Amino acid sequence: MKVKKYSKEGVYLSEVELPSEIFGTGVSQGAIYDAIKDENANLRQGTHSTKDRSEVRGGGKKPWAQKGTGRARQGSTRAPHWVGGGIIHGPKPRDYSGSLSKNVKRKAVTSILNKKAEEGRIAIIEDIEPTSFSTKSIFLVFQKMELVKKGNLGFLVAGENLHLKRSTRNIPFLKCVNSKRVVCRDILYNNNLIITESALKDLISHYGKKGKVA
Repeated sequence: MKVKKYSKEGVYLSEVELPSEIFGTGVSQGAIYDAIKDENANLRQGTHSTKDRSEVRGGGKKPWAQKGTGRARQGSTRAPHWVGGGIIHGPKPRDYSGSLSKNVKRKAVTSILNKKAEEGRIAIIEDIEPTSFSTKSIFLVFQKMELVKKGNLGFLVAGENLHLKRSTRNIPFLKCVNSKRVVCRDILYNNNLIITESALKDLISHYGKKGKVA
């Protein structure tokens, strides 16, 4: 499976073969679904809360006598059918976070990479290591690659280069992702995925040597 390779200036160099340790291993839609579902759940704060009849104000006294008024019997103004009464089965603060197994996470990452490769939406670029903060210089690289007006772009890099990180964060269509902390949402929800050479080595090291998940 071949993809385009670019220089760190954004100039097309040649076509290169993707490593077989990761690519060509198939796509597991189930693993992708489980990983995205888990990550979405982990983003939920779970701070929603409602008051039941024991928590709302008032209602300590019976509204009227049980018999003789001609009205329906009532025991408390805190009952759910009263205005200002308690909420039945309302949401309470809870933890939505899950625990995804390493094997499923590994399979999900490789499946997303394979899916992108099959669709022709992956490219390799030489390592970009700026020594100063410059959003314009990074923008020009992707402009030369003709990717500026092609939707959201994922940029998979190795390590934490502070100059690179700050230079990319102000580009609205670009999402910079650390190859050692891959989030499935970040590499799935984009139109194209650009991987640096060092990041590709990290992917092979983290996801290429493990066994397949059934």
